[in-house]
Amino acid sequence: MKNEPDIVKKLREEEKIGQLNIKSQCSYEQLKIPEETLHETSDKTGTFLENGLETEGDIGELFDFGELYKILFETSAVAITLTDENERIVSWNKYAEELFNMNEKELYMRPVNTLYPVEEWQKIRAENVRKKGIKYRIETRMIRKNEGPFEVEISLCVLKGSGGKNVGSIGIIKDITKLKTSERKFKESEERYKTIFENSAVAITLTDKNERIVSWNKYAEDLLGMNKDDLYMKPVESLYPPEEWKKIRSENVRQKGMQQSIETKILKKNNELIDVDLSLSVLKNHGGMVIGSIGVINDITYQKWIKDALEESEKKFKQLYENAPIPYHTLSPNGEITSVNEKWCKTLKYTKEEVIGKSIFDFVIKSEKKSAKTSFEKKILEKKSYTGGHERTYVTKDGEERIFIIHDYFSFDNDKNVMSVHTTMEDITQRRQVWDRMMKSEEKYRVLAETSADGVLTTDVLGRLTYVNPSLEKILGRRKGKILATLFRDYLSESSVYLFQQVFLDVRKKEKKMENIGLDVIHDGGYEIPIEANISPLKKDGSFIGIECTLRDISERKKIERELKQSEKLRTEFMNIAAHELKSPVTPIKGYLELIESDKDADEKIRNWASIGMRNAERLMHLINDILDVSRLDTDTMRFNMEKCDLTEIFDDAIEDIEPDIENKNLIFIKKIPENLPKIVCDKYRLSQVLKNLLGNSIKFTDYGSITLMAEEKEKHLFIYVEDTGIGISSDETKRIFTKFYQAYTGEDRKNEGTGLGLFICKEIVKKHNGEIWAESKVGKGSKFTIKLPI
Repeated sequence: MKNEPDIVKKLREEEKIGQLNIKSQCSYEQLKIPEETLHETSDKTGTFLENGLETEGDIGELFDFGELYKILFETSAVAITLTDENERIVSWNKYAEELFNMNEKELYMRPVNTLYPVEEWQKIRAENVRKKGIKYRIETRMIRKNEGPFEVEISLCVLKGSGGKNVGSIGIIKDITKLKTSERKFKESEERYKTIFENSAVAITLTDKNERIVSWNKYAEDLLGMNKDDLYMKPVESLYPPEEWKKIRSENVRQKGMQQSIETKILKKNNELIDVDLSLSVLKNHGGMVIGSIGVINDITYQKWIKDALEESEKKFKQLYENAPIPYHTLSPNGEITSVNEKWCKTLKYTKEEVIGKSIFDFVIKSEKKSAKTSFEKKILEKKSYTGGHERTYVTKDGEERIFIIHDYFSFDNDKNVMSVHTTMEDITQRRQVWDRMMKSEEKYRVLAETSADGVLTTDVLGRLTYVNPSLEKILGRRKGKILATLFRDYLSESSVYLFQQVFLDVRKKEKKMENIGLDVIHDGGYEIPIEANISPLKKDGSFIGIECTLRDISERKKIERELKQSEKLRTEFMNIAAHELKSPVTPIKGYLELIESDKDADEKIRNWASIGMRNAERLMHLINDILDVSRLDTDTMRFNMEKCDLTEIFDDAIEDIEPDIENKNLIFIKKIPENLPKIVCDKYRLSQVLKNLLGNSIKFTDYGSITLMAEEKEKHLFIYVEDTGIGISSDETKRIFTKFYQAYTGEDRKNEGTGLGLFICKEIVKKHNGEIWAESKVGKGSKFTIKLPI
């Protein structure tokens, strides 16, 4: 047979199918199989194949078994898979491809266990079907490609060859997801209706076929003032006065089998009559036999009492309608005016007699008449209770055009057919005129926004875009038609979304403009563009209605910054290499100069030259060390040995180094260090380096007067001061002296040499100690440097 599954071919070779010789006790006519049998569900098909038929001779004499199998296999309303002895799928029907959302390539020789969640496959294997050789039926879950697990009912049947050897298996799979969902919904519905029954705010009674009460809810007991003993098996007729019961029976609900709502009276336990609204429904079994009824009893005593009050108040409401401060009209379902109030007549300058019975569309401006009528007819068909907020222009009797906001309210009968339409009209003619003037005044600002090189946008209170200019379209690479009404944050990079949300909330809360916010937007091409945003709140009538924002593409600026950073990095690397290379020859030079200086046999002139060379070598070594320190600080490789230190030792070490220089310049040195200063955690070598640098600078730029070193403890911090009476620094330069390579004075008559790195190194070392350093100075009166360190 053509296109026969491989597993079937194999079974034919095993003489399992197609060569069944079994005894017969029926003719061919008796053996005819109903057509629906060929399309039975999984278990019946399996039974047919497993049990076979008791016939005499070869089954092939009666019909082509292979053709029958092919029909069953290909047209089955369930998925069928055949696996080989290694549990790999070797054949399947079309429904299986649809069920698993897979094609032939994906299914062929696929291990069948990959179609199951792990835990479900373990459960199936636990049944050991292949060894038992039995048909197996189970509810489980399988996996549909790109969708995940779904619920199925599966029948498994082992196929055996000659000698009882397992040659494969048949799996018949039925999708029961909808069935299971329906079962769950049914249970939820059952529970819901049970809850409604028990907690209903109306009395409910159930009667049997003999009209005796067999069940009721709590409210029924409260309404009737009866308990379980009073109600159980009580004839329902006894709850009504005789004349009311006759009226109920005359409705003949039990024969009509339909729900009836009847206003009647019912007796409480104390024979007190109460007015009720009774709804009766007949209960029937599947055979159509009446098995009881449900009675829903609603106490309407209060409703009947207020009915008269409502009728009385109707006159008052009619007066309110007539004297309402806005135009009001009532229409029939075809748009015919049935009533108008006084304000309507006054606004449109007609009398009631002139408009009652006419179509409302006769008063609509000609250009809107067709669309207004079409819209009204559509709303009638939609059967919504309210539609409103749309504009419409009406023409007054003297030809004046007036614009209204229309609100339509629909009244329905019990069959949800529209009975009437009640319309209020808000006159916005004057408001529209003001709006048009405002729009004209805003047009020039819109032109500015449209032609701006920066992106401009506005949003509503939720952050949805309400306006974008062409520049923003270009930045985002998207047309405004695709992005308006979408959230602006959808076009931000993941790292920028949170920042924008925080800024949005801050702008809304503080009602202040926020500037220079760095964000990244995603271009439609998929790449990020850095922007700088200025965001301001939008307000209307004092309320926040959104934000307005300008965005500037700073890609070029970022590129330049990256290039500058790279340049700075290269410069730092060059400085580091140069310093190391310079340090190598300076060290032996210093050594030889020291030998010459210490050689007593050397000529005095030569020793003097050596002394000058030694001094300049020291300066060069100091410069090299500064360059190395800057390089280490820039690359964050400077090592700090932090420990608890006694500041007295650090101060004494620094003073000892600078005393000779102070004496050489005949300066006065003042030391104000308290004896009981607390210890601090620091790198004593680096902190001493900072003090020596500051003291050295003070000596360098002070020719007369004094140098002062002070310290004090306050506010849980240690303050160290280095003060001099030198030349001082201008206020502008004070802000820049801690930057790299900056020198306060660079004129040709400059006496003191330096690299401009010392104060930068001091600042960075203090920062590593979680401290601060700053300077105060006046030109000609000296400078004061302050170090603040945490204790």
